[in-house]
Amino acid sequence: MTVTRLAPPGRMLALDALRGVAALIVLLHHVSMTVPAISAAYESSAGVALWSVGWWTTLSPLKIFFAGPEFVLVFFVLSGFVLVRSPLAASAFDWRAYFPRRIIRLAVPVLVSIAFAAAWIALVPRTGGVAGGAWLARQDDPNLSLGNLLGEASIIGETGRPDVNPPLWSLAWEMWFSLLLPAAVLLAAATRRFPALWAALLVLISAAGYVAHIEPLMYLPAFGLGSLLAANFDSLRARGDILAAHRWGTTTWVGLTALGPLLLIAHWLVRPFVAAPWSDLTLALRVPGAVLIVAALAFWPSLQRPLSVRPLVWLGSISFSLYLVHFPMVVAFGNVFGPTRWWLAALVSVPLSFLVAQLMFRWVELPSQRLAAWAGRAAAHPSLPARLTRAQPQRTPANSTEVLD
Repeated sequence: MTVTRLAPPGRMLALDALRGVAALIVLLHHVSMTVPAISAAYESSAGVALWSVGWWTTLSPLKIFFAGPEFVLVFFVLSGFVLVRSPLAASAFDWRAYFPRRIIRLAVPVLVSIAFAAAWIALVPRTGGVAGGAWLARQDDPNLSLGNLLGEASIIGETGRPDVNPPLWSLAWEMWFSLLLPAAVLLAAATRRFPALWAALLVLISAAGYVAHIEPLMYLPAFGLGSLLAANFDSLRARGDILAAHRWGTTTWVGLTALGPLLLIAHWLVRPFVAAPWSDLTLALRVPGAVLIVAALAFWPSLQRPLSVRPLVWLGSISFSLYLVHFPMVVAFGNVFGPTRWWLAALVSVPLSFLVAQLMFRWVELPSQRLAAWAGRAAAHPSLPARLTRAQPQRTPANSTEVLD
């Protein structure tokens, strides 16, 4: 299989590929939830028979292929890593250009995805009821009122989880982090002293958030930990090279690489044996798990090469669109074919999701990027060189798509 060159220089195509893999796993998670047995096992592990389909997809190591909510945390870490890297690496950074560019870059595809989801709901009403399982039943009768659509379109103005296009819940945190990026950059610069202590503090904050069920504390530390990786990129890369050259370096890197996914799904592996509040603490392990996944890919070149193949890089290029458009189709065909023919629904919804994502990328994402670039140039500070309004750092490890995909 042909390996794609890392071009332009300094860009890690493997991180783009990781976004694509994460978006694919979110898609597989939602498809799996149209299977009543899997949906029931996801709701509760009580009574889940050993070796059953519910056990394989929720309580075994194969859960990593269906860990949709967990891989959203990987998106958050990646966003912190990429967004903070640009202003830290640049000799000057035009914040006046950044804000309109970033807001438009996120908002335009979100608006289109809401219209797309509403059209699917109107075309295929969601009335599956409990026969299709608890998860499909929760998607019934979404609110298509103008007020609700505008609320979801506002992203950060939405209260609770969206019901027209539920994956948009994560875009609210993306937008908040984007708006708070100047503070994140200052914090990231501070982590260059005692980075291990900062990392431990952020992990503890996220753990407290999971135990107390406070969403800002649950999710924002993931962005912060990605920012920490960006701020300490050079020193971490040097240490990674030293580790790789060590006699046991490859073995150590393999262990660290495996530890990330293990922590990401640790909650599910121990779920039948752990009760609250310890169960909430096991949920918090997904945050350091996501960080390890990104760090291993960013600082171990041997892991980058197999992920830099063209199909995965292409998947990364459409990952944001795939994340935004797949849900209404998965639910629609889950209702059309019913719980006994979920496999037929998957055979239709999965390739159709890829097709629509490619069209969304071509006709919505790319134009929105051009519009965002134009808005950034229009708002740019007149005393700064034009090149700085495009947020091109002098040297960046990952100049990939800067959004949660």
